[in-house]
Amino acid sequence: MKRRLAIMGAAGLLAVILLGTPPAFGEGVSFRGRLFSSVAGETPYNVKIDIKEFTLLEEAQRIVQLMATGDEDGFYKLIRSLDKGNMQFIGGPGLNIKFNIAQEYETEKGYRIVLVTEGRSVEPGTSKFLNIPWRFLLVILDLDKKYTGAGRVYEDAAIGATPTGNITLASSYTLSKELVNIRLVK
Repeated sequence: MKRRLAIMGAAGLLAVILLGTPPAFGEGVSFRGRLFSSVAGETPYNVKIDIKEFTLLEEAQRIVQLMATGDEDGFYKLIRSLDKGNMQFIGGPGLNIKFNIAQEYETEKGYRIVLVTEGRSVEPGTSKFLNIPWRFLLVILDLDKKYTGAGRVYEDAAIGATPTGNITLASSYTLSKELVNIRLVK
C-alpha cells in the first residue's frame, strides 16, 4: 500500500513538472512575445508582459458596477489606483505600459488573459494618449495549456463585461496589432 502511494505521488509530481503549473494568482507571471503592427512592412518589436497580480473579484465587481452606472470619474479613479502589471518593449525605445486590470480565466483550449489600461498608443517613439472617454488599451492573450499562444492589442477599445465580471472587447476604432510567439517566462 505504501509503495503504491509513493508511486502515485511520484507520478503526480512528475506530471506537474512536465505539464507545468498554472500562473499563481497574486504571485506574478511573465510572458514574452513579438508585437506586429497592423501596417505592412513595419518592424516587429520584442515585448515582455509582466503581471504582478490578477484583479481581485471585489475589484472586478466594483469596476463593472462603475461601468454600468456610467460613473466615469469614479471608474477612472479606481483603475488609476490599481497596478496589475506592465508591457515592456525589449531593446529600442524602451516603452513601458502599465496595466490597471489583469484577468485570467479558462477557455476550452487553455487560458485567456485580458489586460486593460487607459487608451494610448503602443507605437514606440509616440506618447499619444487617447483622451476619449471609455476608450482603453486592451491586450487579449489566448494561450494553450502550456501557456504559449498569440494575442491582439487594441489601442482604442470599448470594453464590456460579462455577468461574471470578465472584461471583453465591445468594439475598436482601429485595426488591432498582433502578438505572436507568446510564451511563459519562468
